[in-house]
Amino acid sequence: MIDKTKLSTELNLSLSVPYAERENALGLNEGFYPVEDEWELIIRYFGMLDEINEEVAFSYIELFNGYAIIRIKQENIDALSNNPQIIFIEKPKEVYFESDFEAGNMDSLAYVSLMPAGYNISCFNLLNYGINDYEGEGVLIAVIDTGINYLHPVFLNNDNKTEIYEIWDQNLPGNPPFNLKIGSIYEKEDIDMLIADNNKNIAFDSSGHGTAVAGIIKRLAPKAKLLIVKLRENFESSFSRTTSIMLGITYAIKKSMELSLPLVINLSFGNNYGDHDSGAILERYIDSVADISKISIVTGTGNEGATSRHTEFNIMEKSWYQEEFFVSRFERSINIQIWRKFSDVIDIFLVTPSGAELGPFNNYQETMRFIVNDMNIFVLNGVPSPININQETFISIIPNDSFINEGVWKIKFNPKSIFDGRVNVWLPVAASTSSELKFIRPKEFTTLTIPGTARRAVTVGAYNQNNLNYAAFSGRGYSVSGDIKPDIVAPGVDINTAALDGGTTFVSGTSFAAPFVSSAAALLMEYGITDGNDLFLYGEKLKSYLIKGAKKLPGANVIPNERIGWGALCVADSFPV
Repeated sequence: MIDKTKLSTELNLSLSVPYAERENALGLNEGFYPVEDEWELIIRYFGMLDEINEEVAFSYIELFNGYAIIRIKQENIDALSNNPQIIFIEKPKEVYFESDFEAGNMDSLAYVSLMPAGYNISCFNLLNYGINDYEGEGVLIAVIDTGINYLHPVFLNNDNKTEIYEIWDQNLPGNPPFNLKIGSIYEKEDIDMLIADNNKNIAFDSSGHGTAVAGIIKRLAPKAKLLIVKLRENFESSFSRTTSIMLGITYAIKKSMELSLPLVINLSFGNNYGDHDSGAILERYIDSVADISKISIVTGTGNEGATSRHTEFNIMEKSWYQEEFFVSRFERSINIQIWRKFSDVIDIFLVTPSGAELGPFNNYQETMRFIVNDMNIFVLNGVPSPININQETFISIIPNDSFINEGVWKIKFNPKSIFDGRVNVWLPVAASTSSELKFIRPKEFTTLTIPGTARRAVTVGAYNQNNLNYAAFSGRGYSVSGDIKPDIVAPGVDINTAALDGGTTFVSGTSFAAPFVSSAAALLMEYGITDGNDLFLYGEKLKSYLIKGAKKLPGANVIPNERIGWGALCVADSFPV
């Protein structure tokens, strides 16, 4: 008997969908290598990985705390799931940044001497007045992102040498770090040689996102040691995967341990897949490694606050409930996640714009397939797993031709037996589809992207430092179970930072609020750990000091709240002095 409860619902569905259809589906083919007929997967296990590998053939990269990334033949996945040492198996997810880049008129030399907008209001200026300067000395900051333009003047010293401590390009084979088996490491000497040759090809940042994030950190914490992780890019897109982020986290922690230095990890990526209750495997990994060393992990809330991709309701008192979402013309494929408690028995139906009603979707662990209006619609009801108490229904809508049917779709719910009654539904993040895909009656809360609901991370939303208003795009909390997220907000609108071309760009998004807090964390860790004032100033303790110093924004009558958490970053007031 095959134990499918160890496989994520999306992976179970992917394995049951024919490759021809899966190839056209959003997300279902992520992690599959058709030539080798292999999947890249994330596993949670106990015991010895070598022992598992003796029984089932796969290649692997071992992470921390019983996590690993493997490559395995599709035909061997059933045997792997039946192994008693395997706890859970999940396929990788594509992760997205959502940012607005606007070219500025400022030249690069002017940028090097100019602090990012939000510097003063976030109280960095109060820590840099020539007497007790705090600039992140003795602290590592890992920027796990799209790469970097290391030729930009902000990353060079007066001798035209690099200010970057190390780069790991996950895409270029040859010299991987710490037996992580992919990519190549470039130390200071290597980077200086690249600079002398005007070679821009290592850790090439095609979007400018990573350069912009690192540029903010370099100005706010100029003496921190920058570790740059250029994430592996998918062969079909320029985006990366959760597996690559997990590898980046592992590398950064191992480097921190090797150098015996405190570490801040900056993550400015996310997606919508998961229960938004710290149940996704990336969030689980973040929470599990938070105690390994002197670490603080910072992530953004994402930019889904105003995209209308989430809805929620309580059907305790209703005999039927219906939600509607609009699909625009030329939409290629979408998926829908419906999360609820396993104790609630609900018949779910899907109604197409033409009125065709599909369902009820009340089978468990069996893929249901519907062919209607020249579309393939696959549905799988999952069950709770060893790492997640919640239940998911996953729906994938795939066109036979080019596009799925446009118009208003309906999801109908017929409760049979209700104990809890709460239902949350998510559409894909806006960056993965057309911008017009949306619920008719969306709910703006619990729109954090994952890993923003990781409990041990410092989760950062964005506000407009020019008018002190909350940024409408910023993902909002709380988590499904009521964990206070975001923890804090920081400037995230029209931030001047390093541009890919060597000049300046202005950026908006929680991607760029996160590095404000990463920089603040480095300054606090310098005070506490580097200077010996508090050797335990990291992790949850550091988060508590950030919260202590946070300022109310106008109109925030109740603190904490779902928009700004505990308030706006003020790093000077966060110092324990």
